[in-house]
Amino acid sequence: MVLCTVSVWAQPNLEQYDYKPIHFGFTLASNSGRMVIGMKDNYQNDTIWNIATKTFPGIGLGAITNIRLGDYWDLRLMVPVISFVQRNLIYTFPTGSKEVKIESAYCDASLLLKYKSMRRKNTRVYVIAGGRMSYDFASTIKKNRGLQNPVVSLVPLTYGWEAGFGLDMYFEYFKFSPEIKICNSFGNSMYRDGYIFTNVIDGLAPQLLQFSFHFE
Repeated sequence: MVLCTVSVWAQPNLEQYDYKPIHFGFTLASNSGRMVIGMKDNYQNDTIWNIATKTFPGIGLGAITNIRLGDYWDLRLMVPVISFVQRNLIYTFPTGSKEVKIESAYCDASLLLKYKSMRRKNTRVYVIAGGRMSYDFASTIKKNRGLQNPVVSLVPLTYGWEAGFGLDMYFEYFKFSPEIKICNSFGNSMYRDGYIFTNVIDGLAPQLLQFSFHFE
């Protein structure tokens, strides 16, 4: 029985799959978001001593369109991908601390170049990299704020880059690919509102570590 099972697993699955010019799928993802904080040179004063980031787990769901470029290259379009991310800022004052919540509901569009290794029976490894555009439907730039009601907002539309690696595994009826990816934004994504909670910050750059399960 064991020998039979091993023999079946060793048989190549979906042998013609990678020769299709285009195929589709979907992705399920978990993520952990953080914020790179650029402080102004004179931020340390009698009011705010320090700012730190608190991370939370998030989730994502999206569609995949894969275009074959050659034996080892693919062009991958991931749109739309809906991601829910939370990254809080913790402000330290002389008299205590204050936590400011930053929640995002992103609609992402990514264009990625995928390089695949030679297939070994039913597996192959790959690396992937490209650009990303995100729109945050949960942006709080229009929310009321004040010294007693601190709100730190990110601009709705941001751009960035992605890079990662994964493993393609071919089963009888589908291909399954676990993948780890880093997503970074370009430049400053913070909305400056004139209050001290943003005035002491030179810029905010959202970052994301994403672990995905692709089904194609």
